[in-house]
Amino acid sequence: VMRVDVENCCDPKLETLTTLDAEVKEFFECLEEELKKVNRFYRSKESEFLERGEILKKQLHILLDIKRLIHERYRKSPSSRVHSIPLSPRPVSLSRQGSEFS
Repeated sequence: VMRVDVENCCDPKLETLTTLDAEVKEFFECLEEELKKVNRFYRSKESEFLERGEILKKQLHILLDIKRLIHERYRKSPSSRVHSIPLSPRPVSLSRQGSEFS
């Protein structure tokens, strides 16, 4: 069996492959670190947006509750109709037929 002394071998192809392997390994290690940075950034942004979404959802529920309470108060109290502003304005007809201005 013939043994080859790899460390003392002067084959430039083998030396080039070893150098390329080290460079490729270093390159992928750098890529891995950059990918980790990108993932951390997007995870933090995702957390921020999810938190903001929850805040907006809570605000929406509060506004809907207020709207419901105002609407119930408006329906129950006939005297409040004179002084209250309706939740939605009456539709305005743009046609001249039937208007008091014709």
